Amino acid sequence: MDKTVRETNALSRSEFETQILHGGVPVVMRGLVADWPSVGQSADALFQTLKSYDSGALQGTLIGQRGTAGQFHYAPDLRGQNYNQIGESLSAGLDRISSGPHPDGVYIQSIPLDVHMPNFARDHPMPLLPDTAAPRAWIGTPTTVQTHMDQSQNIACVLLGEREVTLFSPEQLPNLYPGPLETAPGGAIVSLADLDKPDFTKHPGFAQALDTKMTVTLSAGDAIFIPYGWWHHIRATSPLNMLINYWFLSEHPRLDTPYAALAIAMLCFDRLDDNARGVWSNLFNHYVFRKNGDPMGHVSDQTRGLLGGIPEGQEANAIMEVLSVLGPLVGLNPPPRK
Repeated sequence: MDKTVRETNALSRSEFETQILHGGVPVVMRGLVADWPSVGQSADALFQTLKSYDSGALQGTLIGQRGTAGQFHYAPDLRGQNYNQIGESLSAGLDRISSGPHPDGVYIQSIPLDVHMPNFARDHPMPLLPDTAAPRAWIGTPTTVQTHMDQSQNIACVLLGEREVTLFSPEQLPNLYPGPLETAPGGAIVSLADLDKPDFTKHPGFAQALDTKMTVTLSAGDAIFIPYGWWHHIRATSPLNMLINYWFLSEHPRLDTPYAALAIAMLCFDRLDDNARGVWSNLFNHYVFRKNGDPMGHVSDQTRGLLGGIPEGQEANAIMEVLSVLGPLVGLNPPPRK
């Protein structure tokens, strides 16, 4: 039996920040955007409304390849995706979606509204986030976004149709069998395990993940908060569907390239033996992730050094240290320090 997702009714921004934002668990917020003017419209009326906002900028409409049935994912050989992309305006994409039938799915995926519908956010304000949280739109026929994780927090709001959301905690990573990042649909870390037809021979640990999953259905006006790193599988089940989401961070990192850090760590540690990797795992937990508190709290601020963290304003020096090591390995040298 699926575990239950916590639910609440529409709430204020202060209630969201104190009761939900830092709780580390998904929460459904029923009716959060039920008062948006576009919620409750028929599909035809909504698409006409969206066209009235259209800036004319080109976006890439996704067309499922034969046999995809709206299950947008990797290609069978994992070297690409199982859909094609057509550059066209939002209005042309909406016409394509509504022209049906499309047994293999048509999808407008994650388009930034400040580019394609610059006045939409003004007329549809998100009550829980600052204006700097930029909304994105997902519009299509019955389609599925496969189980994946994002490097951000997420509030997703349904405007049209229904969305079935299945969630797995970050700890289920080894049981979800991610595919290669380089060809992943949408550029996120995506699971290869099939939620509908699981193959426990290929993915035996997925049975354990399924024992932990949460599933909830969202209707028009509902929203869900998905914490940082939670895996989510989102299925649009109505003939026509629309979702608006907001990716955001409570605190912004000084570098927005965590995969680069992961790649450097792999180069440094992947050929070490188990004992040495264990040593570095402890060092990372202590100094980087601060599992044991302030790692240099026992010395003065003036003598903390690198192990106490990169001081504010010293990011450039730290980056130069990294470049001085990596640059020569590929025939490059960093510019001289000023």
